[in-house]
Amino acid sequence: MKIPVPYAWTPDFKTTYDNIDSEHRTLFNGLFALSEFNTQTQLNAAIEVFTLHFHDEQGQMIRSNYVNTKEHTDIHNSFMDTMRGWRSPVPQKDLKDGMEWLANHIPTEDFKYKGKL
Repeated sequence: MKIPVPYAWTPDFKTTYDNIDSEHRTLFNGLFALSEFNTQTQLNAAIEVFTLHFHDEQGQMIRSNYVNTKEHTDIHNSFMDTMRGWRSPVPQKDLKDGMEWLANHIPTEDFKYKGKL
């Protein structure tokens, strides 16, 4: 999916789970704020919201016995390794890659669990 301009959650990213959609909005907001301010504080905040969301989403998968939980968790862990490797100020290429990752992850990976959690 194309990176939305401005960089924000849109209904195109709706998973049908209100709590997950709300957290996805926070992820978009976190990356947008990081791209605007690009400070260590903002980087830490973005890492925190991604960490919390992934924990919540994976917990919901586990409680629902979602068959692809491990695969999905591995994808999350790989992205978190990338984010934790970023240093402030984060280069624009890394920010763009992170924005693309999120804009693609939701429709290609998260949509797989629609109706299954």
